[in-house]
Parts: sequence; C-alpha cells; structure tokens
Amino acid sequence: MRGSSCFYEWNIVDKRLNRKKEVNMRRILFCILSGMIFLNSAFAASLGAFQDSAAFKQYQMRSKNDLSKLIYLLDRFNAPGVEIKLDGNIYTTDKAFPYSKGYLSKNYKKEKAEDWIRKHCYRSGDKNEVIYMRVEGSDFRPVRDILIEELKSLRTFEK
Repeated sequence: MRGSSCFYEWNIVDKRLNRKKEVNMRRILFCILSGMIFLNSAFAASLGAFQDSAAFKQYQMRSKNDLSKLIYLLDRFNAPGVEIKLDGNIYTTDKAFPYSKGYLSKNYKKEKAEDWIRKHCYRSGDKNEVIYMRVEGSDFRPVRDILIEELKSLRTFEK
C-alpha cells in the first residue's frame, strides 16, 4: 500500500514538472520569435522594411492595442534562419512558432506590451538563464532587448 501511494505522489509531481516545462518553453519561444529582426542589419535587410511586411499590414487592420502589438511581433519575426538559445539548447523558428502563439493566448492578461515582454521574455523558467537569439553567423543577443527596440520603432512610426 505504501509503495503505490508513493508512486501516485511521484506521478503527480512528474505531471506538474512536465506542464511547467511546457509553459516555460512556450513563454521563452514566444519572446524569442518576437524579437528576431533586430539581431543584425543583414537579417533586417532580408526581411525588408517592417512597414512593407504582411505582418504590419495585418497590424494596421486590427485595433491598436498592446495585444495587437505582441501578435504583430510574433507574425513579423516568424522567419527562417533564426536560432534561439534556451537553457543551452538551440532551436529554429519553425519549431518554436506554434508554442509561442499558444503561450501568448494563454498568458496575456491585458498588460502593456513592454511590461509583458519584460516579465515573460528575459529568463527561462527552468534554469533561470537569459534567453538569446541570433541570425545564422551572428552573435547571440538577449531577446528582451530586441523586442523593446522593435516596440520603440513601432511607436515612432505610429506618431
């Protein structure tokens, strides 16, 4: 009896840890995907001006709120050639994009976009390491900094 009770408790703990890892992965990948364009000028040039992007055109049709800005960041930076460094592992955007959208939809609570980025897009949940990203051949940069730069560019354009 005692053995089965112990197994049951470990099973619950294991399920909670797996769920926590999934949530942290989604949060981190959202942040990483959102800030890709500012990694280096070659990458920015390959995507073209943000005003000409399909993501920006969709953003213009939506209501101008903070959730729209975060969705724009996701759509804008869903591009090939970007690597994400998360807890020592490197991921590509094609693997990360679906998790990022899911994380945003589950965890956005009507916060300001910049505050949300500062809260959810800097350190990983598992190892508490800074989340980085790069374009092939460039150096890694912190995702949070990239996203905040993009938001400032978007605000400047809207004025």
